Amino acid sequence: MTSGNSGRTEHTVLVTYASVRGSTGEIARFLGDRLRHKGLHVRVAPVSENIDPLLFEAVILGSAIHNGAFLPEFTAYTDRHGVALRLRPAFLFSVGMGPALRGPLGFPLRNLTPPAVARVRQRMCALRFQPFAGVFQRPDAIGTRVVMWLLGCRIGDLRDWAAIAAWADGIADWIDVELPLARPPAVPDPAGPNAVATRDLGP
Repeated sequence: MTSGNSGRTEHTVLVTYASVRGSTGEIARFLGDRLRHKGLHVRVAPVSENIDPLLFEAVILGSAIHNGAFLPEFTAYTDRHGVALRLRPAFLFSVGMGPALRGPLGFPLRNLTPPAVARVRQRMCALRFQPFAGVFQRPDAIGTRVVMWLLGCRIGDLRDWAAIAAWADGIADWIDVELPLARPPAVPDPAGPNAVATRDLGP
């Protein structure tokens, strides 16, 4: 079965995420819309819905990063579905400060993966991992503001939508080439909140 818009096979993809103030959720919905445009059937949902990855042919997972780790509910989801995630092509993204760091102190740290994040990536055997910058509000604590200034992290919406779109396109290309044509029936595109973009305040 192929899409009339793109000619691609309509494989099924789950995009599931954990967010605090909403910007990670907006990235997840953007990824879902981008993949649908490529002819894929996509379900976008927070990890709190606890959707079984085995119902889909590929999975994209993402979480905000706080204190060098994924959100607890995200890590719990990856633990709960660890076997399923190793049985499906899984792609992982994070949303945090790392990609936004600049200057002599911040730049050497921007490509470092926190150990807690690396452990989740290794445990679920993620095919690809991509960190994205998020939305950063002005911290109340002066100490936090000083640290952000020293690391060269600006305040505001630092999400790179072109980079996010390119990452989604790369996943769509991988799915189109690598997944077999014989598969379970496609999962219909979800309606309702998953298809509606919202304004977000932070990762």
